Amino acid sequence: MDSLGILTGGLAMMLVVIATTAGIARYIKFYQRELAASGNRELALDGLRGMAALMVATHHAALSRSWLITGAWGDAQSPVLQLFAPAGVIIFFMLTGYLFWGKARAMNGKTNAFKLWQGRLYRIAPLYLFSLLIVLLVATIQTGGSWLALENWKPLLRLLALGALSWHNVGQVNLGEYNAGVVWTLWYEWMFYLALPFIAWLAVGRKTFGFAMVVYLLAFIGLWFKLNLQPALFFILGMLCPVLLESQPLRSQLVRPTAAGLALFATLSLCGLGRGYLFTKVPSISLAGALFPLFLVAAAGNNFFGFLTHPAIRCLGAMSFSLYLLHGIVFRLIFHILETAGLTGLPQPDYWLVIIITAVVITFLCAATYRWIEFPFLSISHKRPG
Repeated sequence: MDSLGILTGGLAMMLVVIATTAGIARYIKFYQRELAASGNRELALDGLRGMAALMVATHHAALSRSWLITGAWGDAQSPVLQLFAPAGVIIFFMLTGYLFWGKARAMNGKTNAFKLWQGRLYRIAPLYLFSLLIVLLVATIQTGGSWLALENWKPLLRLLALGALSWHNVGQVNLGEYNAGVVWTLWYEWMFYLALPFIAWLAVGRKTFGFAMVVYLLAFIGLWFKLNLQPALFFILGMLCPVLLESQPLRSQLVRPTAAGLALFATLSLCGLGRGYLFTKVPSISLAGALFPLFLVAAAGNNFFGFLTHPAIRCLGAMSFSLYLLHGIVFRLIFHILETAGLTGLPQPDYWLVIIITAVVITFLCAATYRWIEFPFLSISHKRPG
C-alpha cells in the first residue's frame, strides 16, 4: 500500500472515531450533561485537545500496522501521518503553556504551588495508575512475568512516579513498547508544573517576551551539547498567546471565519516549507512554528467553522487524556494477537479494517474511563457534583 493509501486509511479511522464520539455525545446522558455544562471552558481549545489526541492515536495505529508487517517500530510509511504524533504532542504542550500562563497573568504573577500540584495529581494520577496496571497485566501475560522480581525493584518503583521519572527497562522488558511510549511527555509536563510557581512572576506585563527569547537561546545552545530542550519552546509558544490576545482588536480579528481559513493555509504552507526542519529532532521547533498560527487563532476563540466546538469533537476533547494513555496498549494487544496467529500477511485494507474496529473499541473504553476514573477525581479537584 502506498503512502496515499495509508493516509486514506488513517483519515478513515479518524472519521469513524469522530462518528463514534458523535453518538456518545448524543445518546449517553452523562456526556450530554457534561457538554451542556461548559462553564468558563474555552470550547475551541477543548476541541483542539481532542483532535491532538486523535492525531497521536492515528500515528500509532499506522506504526502498529508497519510493526506487524516489518517488525520495526517508527515508520508510519506516510509522510503526513509521520507528523501526526509530533504535531499532537506540540499542541498538548502549547495548551499547557497557554492555560497555566494565562492563569498566572490573571493572578498578577502569583501561583498557589500546593493547589497547582494537588490539582495535577488529581488530574494525572488516577488514569496513569490505571493505565500502568493494564500495561503490567498485558506485559505479564505476554512475557510470563519473571521480570517482576525483587532485583528489579528500582525500575519498577520508577513507574509509580506518575511519569515524573522516565521509564527504564525492567529486566529485559521494555514496558514502553506496551503503550507506544507515550508517557515520555509527562516528564516535561511535570517539569513545567514544578517550575511554574517559581517563574510565574515573569507572566506580568511584557516580561514573557524576554523570557521567551532567553529560553529560545538556551534551547539553541543546548544543541551544541546534545541537549534536547525543544519541548520548552513548545510551552513558550503557548505562553505567548495570553499576552498577544490581551489586545482586543487582535482577538476580534482572529475570531472571524477568514482568520480560520488563513491560519489553516499558513499552517499547511509552513509545514511544507519547513519539512526539512530547523532542528533535526522530531518534534521540531519548525513544526511548532507551523502550528502556531492555528493554535493562536483557536486560543482567541475561533471554532474553525464550527468544527472545534461540535459536540463530537468536544466529547473527544473530554476523553483526550484517556485516549492518549490507552490507545497504544490496545493496539499493541490486538496486533500481538495477529502476530501470534500468523496473520502478518493480510491484505492491506484488512489491516485498516482491524485498526478501525479497534479504534471504535478504544473510543468506548475511553468514554468509560473518563466517566468512571477521571471525572470523579476532577469533580473533587474542581468541586463539581458527580
